[in-house]
Amino acid sequence: MMSVLKRNKKKINFIIVLIVAVTAYVFNPYKLEYVGYQSKVWAHRVNSLEKLNYTQKFYKGIELDLVFDSINNTFDVNHPPAESVNLNLDTYFSKISDKDLKLWLDFKNLSEINAEKSAEILDQLTKKYSLKNENILVESTEMHNLKTFKNKGFKTSFYLPPLVGLTDENKLVPTIDSIKQLLIQYPTSGISCNANAYDVIKEYFKEEKKYLWHIYKPYSRHQVKNYQDFRKYVSDPTVEAILIQVALPVGNR
Repeated sequence: MMSVLKRNKKKINFIIVLIVAVTAYVFNPYKLEYVGYQSKVWAHRVNSLEKLNYTQKFYKGIELDLVFDSINNTFDVNHPPAESVNLNLDTYFSKISDKDLKLWLDFKNLSEINAEKSAEILDQLTKKYSLKNENILVESTEMHNLKTFKNKGFKTSFYLPPLVGLTDENKLVPTIDSIKQLLIQYPTSGISCNANAYDVIKEYFKEEKKYLWHIYKPYSRHQVKNYQDFRKYVSDPTVEAILIQVALPVGNR
């Protein structure tokens, strides 16, 4: 009877230790796969002040989503179709304590109509809060409208269309060629895409700086493969930053 109780106790203790270890790993901002490249690991979708307050303590860079309001000339920190909580970028910038924090701004509605004014407003905000334009990446699918930000000293990135599904080279190659021609006409600091397209962009965009997002869950059953993939991406010298999912119980918009 005592031996059975001891075995059960050992099992319970093992389960408790395992749960604690997994929990610690999930919430740990310094995971094993980041070793040696921590500065490239940035937090994805930091669209709340609670999440900003947490992530700027542990990460060198963060990504947030912006929608420009041309009527009020303000940026709303939000990722449509999520409902806006009326978080103004002015307020957001005022809460950044680390003035060297790298920012990846996913500009959701950049257009020819708002390009000049939005670049002007962003430049005013960075000066107001002593942020460095060269530490800020403005990303958009509107490649030709990013030049207004580049002219003000911001880094820019073209948000690539989905390439993974184009397995037929007769479709993929013309698409790649078209993008390359546009990049010559409207040069950006780099290109950005989901890490699942890494093998494609590594082959066809060898020299371009790359900004990736690798939003796998840190407790996936595919953890070994995720680890191997992440190390492949992060060790590439042309990869400037990789967005990761931050396990945070509050403020996760």
